[in-house]
Amino acid sequence: MPHNVLETFAAPTGLRWSQAAFLKDSGIEVTYNTSELHHSGDWVKVAWKGVLEPQASDMLAVFCPPDAYEIGGAAVKYANASDSPGYLESGAGSTALRLVNLRCDMRIVLLRADTSTVIAVGPVLHNLNPNEPTGVHLMRTQEPTEMLVQFTTRDKGQPVVQYSYAADDAQRTQVPATTTTYKASDLCGPPASTFGWVDPGHLHTAAMTALQPGRQVFYRVGDAASGIFSPAFSFHVPPVVRSDTTVRMLVLADQGVGEVDGSAQAMEYFPAAGVAELMVKDSRGASSSGRDFSLVLHVGDIAYARGFGALWDAFLFQQQELSSRVPYMVAIGNHERDHPNQPSCIHPTMDSGGECGVPFEHRWPMPFAGPDQPWFSFDHGPVHFTVMSTEHSYEHGSPQHAFLTADLASVHRGRTPWLVLLAHRPFYIDADDAAYGPEAKQSTAKQLQMALEDLLAENGVDLCLAGHHHSYQRTCPVYKNTCQDQSSSGRRGIVHLCVGNAGAQFYNNGFPETPNWIMHEAQLTHGYARFEANRTHFRIEALDSQGDSAGRVFDEVTLTRFAPNLNLFTEPVVL
Repeated sequence: MPHNVLETFAAPTGLRWSQAAFLKDSGIEVTYNTSELHHSGDWVKVAWKGVLEPQASDMLAVFCPPDAYEIGGAAVKYANASDSPGYLESGAGSTALRLVNLRCDMRIVLLRADTSTVIAVGPVLHNLNPNEPTGVHLMRTQEPTEMLVQFTTRDKGQPVVQYSYAADDAQRTQVPATTTTYKASDLCGPPASTFGWVDPGHLHTAAMTALQPGRQVFYRVGDAASGIFSPAFSFHVPPVVRSDTTVRMLVLADQGVGEVDGSAQAMEYFPAAGVAELMVKDSRGASSSGRDFSLVLHVGDIAYARGFGALWDAFLFQQQELSSRVPYMVAIGNHERDHPNQPSCIHPTMDSGGECGVPFEHRWPMPFAGPDQPWFSFDHGPVHFTVMSTEHSYEHGSPQHAFLTADLASVHRGRTPWLVLLAHRPFYIDADDAAYGPEAKQSTAKQLQMALEDLLAENGVDLCLAGHHHSYQRTCPVYKNTCQDQSSSGRRGIVHLCVGNAGAQFYNNGFPETPNWIMHEAQLTHGYARFEANRTHFRIEALDSQGDSAGRVFDEVTLTRFAPNLNLFTEPVVL
């Protein structure tokens, strides 16, 4: 793996690059093996030569549109020229870059990062397919027999989804999509609204309705006017909502984007690509065995775009092989939402890079309570999921607290015996960082406990699923910092699971002495988790995605509601 580009060139400042005097007639050439881009994910071989005094800080940068480097725009991605063998000796090199369709022409420029200098400019790469449907992802609604699909194109056109129960069915049902977009002026500030801005195109969302549970649906998306459509995809309709069904799920948080070509974007997490790859492999294997995954849960910090718009497209490309087949449900995190300029933001940090939740809400139209109210709930098989925002007020008297109170009290435990809360910031975490102030992970954990722990316990929440701390951790069934004996008549405890290990750099800041409520200590292993739930058992497995250990289960536990001397649907027991 090449060294991290961001070690030699920090996140772009948006300043104009100066064009060195020797650029004109310098003899330096940048060439490609093609002049055209056809599809998202096309590979382009870039070659350069003639650099008389090559430096370790020399970089290749991809710009979209092609003149963005002249007007202060951030590059789409970067690669170290010195990673090409022999470059520092010869001033010549080559590399292959994979480019995501951003609906515009591109250009690759050779830069000297330490002096902010343009060394040489490549020709324009012409995008021949700006209306290719990209970023295809499925989402659940609150109606189990519906499925949403979203995709992106440059122009609005006449977007539709076509679907049927047979792969070769010429009589597909065709449904028009609704279309949204957002402008730089809709965002809170830089870099999102300035040098990090990339036009998001038009975002089309369509609903496939009256689906038969368990059936395989084949679909494609595109423009009915131009006839430009995606390849065919398929998914299985989730099972009916009731206690005697079994569902399997993939679970992760804090992933971001990992470039498989060795380049880097403004916010680069190389392990994220391995996590995405293993999840696809896992889901393919499950499908062949007849034990399909029917849901993905991503608990915040989705793309880590942080105001660099191209990262949203890169993330959706990275996940598309999975998210086009399995509905992908998300909770909002600090890196989607937080910004000092947002009045309703309880964490006034710059974590969203000026996005303030706008791209998130447009790209992930969950069944939110309302605009800038990203909390909701839905049922899936025998599980009721309640999704909250830890980035908005959840104190007593707030709209979110009212929602949580009503939603948790309304759960029919005979129909959905398992109750799971998704919250990006964890309630319990082995992180010794309270000295860093109110935004520290331990500080926000205490705030969550004070505001909501009694409410969750009174309503019998079984599991709290979180991220934010970049590690994997699991607690006992805990209440008020004490493990509860679930076989007694004492207060119900809640298992807290942190799955913030899907790509971002690790936090290694545990307490000197591990809290007694931690059952699996903070594990600094990239990966994700799997759930399997039926009427009586809720199984959790954590998987490693790294190197030779990829696919290894490093933690497993089962919650059960049916054990000796216990009545059905009582407190869960950890096996």
